[in-house]
Amino acid sequence: MRWTTSSMRWRTPETPTRIDARFCSLFLSHYDDVLGYCVRRTMFSEAEDAASEVFAIAWRRIDDLEWETAAPWLFGIARGVLSNQRRSASRRLRLTMKVGSRGEGQVEAPDVVVIRREEDQQVVDVLDGLREGDREILMLSMWEELSAPEIAIALDISVSAAEQRLHRAKQRFAFALENTSPKISPDTAHEGGHH
Repeated sequence: MRWTTSSMRWRTPETPTRIDARFCSLFLSHYDDVLGYCVRRTMFSEAEDAASEVFAIAWRRIDDLEWETAAPWLFGIARGVLSNQRRSASRRLRLTMKVGSRGEGQVEAPDVVVIRREEDQQVVDVLDGLREGDREILMLSMWEELSAPEIAIALDISVSAAEQRLHRAKQRFAFALENTSPKISPDTAHEGGHH
């Protein structure tokens, strides 16, 4: 047995193997879902970096893992990683502007590149017009297919709060969708959201 200062408890020599097996299973089961989550929120190259960072964090926090809620737990980590990426990108942009460098123009978001059908583009436009909190909770529900309890884990809020926020976000989304032209139904929007 050996002492590890990071965990402040005794570990047997078999523990790393057990952790390796848990992590490999986590990675193989959820990497594609995490990458998909990231791709729907940033450019592909940044999404790959973000997904890698998510699993680096998951490796360090493997003892926090409860297998039944692994996907929303990972999405919660991904949300934080992407938020840090955006802050870093924003700082870089401000620095670039400050020194007078010219940007190369805005790169289209991945969903603009991927989504071709007009109805799907309307859904993206309506989502883009919503507040960030509404957009995130709807994407977790529609694209990541999380239930309200799973959304609560991903957003680190109560189940009741998740249910209320999701209900309100759906109402605002439906209202905004009603006011787009040509008219499409929220059912079509839900189907169009999946890739």
